[in-house]
Amino acid sequence: ALSASSRAGKIDLKIVQKRVCRYGWILALLTLFSGCVHVPMSSETIITDKLRAIPSVEPGDVLLVYGENAAVPEQSIIGSYLTAYCLADFHGNTVGELIKTILKVNPQPGRFAVRHLKELEREGDADSTSTEGDSILSRLNLSKARVLKDHLRYAVHVREEFGVKVHVPLYFSPFGVASCGNRTVLEAHIWELPTEKFLGSLSVSAEGEFTVVAYLLHFVVSRDTQKDATWKLARAIVERLTGLKPLENQVD
Repeated sequence: ALSASSRAGKIDLKIVQKRVCRYGWILALLTLFSGCVHVPMSSETIITDKLRAIPSVEPGDVLLVYGENAAVPEQSIIGSYLTAYCLADFHGNTVGELIKTILKVNPQPGRFAVRHLKELEREGDADSTSTEGDSILSRLNLSKARVLKDHLRYAVHVREEFGVKVHVPLYFSPFGVASCGNRTVLEAHIWELPTEKFLGSLSVSAEGEFTVVAYLLHFVVSRDTQKDATWKLARAIVERLTGLKPLENQVD
């Protein structure tokens, strides 16, 4: 009887081991097939050019950039989950990225410099006699002496608007469908600092859909409207200020 009980115990142990092994393989296969295929696509962009004819920048000129980034759209934890975190790639420093992109798409590197207004504010103004009134120099707290000394040629004020519309919030990992429409608008107003003249504006609108289809394997189609709008605006600024064609390839 003891021998029969021992054999039964060994058989039960083998059955348990086989089941654990089988479930382990199933779990490993599920993990393997529940990966993610990411397909980035370009946004649909529209540019509106309301700039007058302007003189090209000269070697050594400085382009001064400043403005307001869009605020992060409010979204609850549950809402973020059900939409597969469609705002995960939101960029909070579009003005800074615009400066970097202008330099990258410039076909003649070093011809002109690009600086953020905050850099000048940290350095301070050597000349305390700032311009009074409602001129662009007054608004930027710059003196004419500072403009001449630092070769400040143009000022670009950028304002960003970002919006998201949830279309299909039906994502439950690792299954479901989610779809959100993103839209970014960048508006740039440009002044010539030595003459304090307003030269007009450039506006870029970029729209695109963020879509996730998941059945273990996640298929993600995304459009980075902020990046696409920034790239489009940077190329337009370089083309209008230099009279040259900017670099064609989009930068990371």
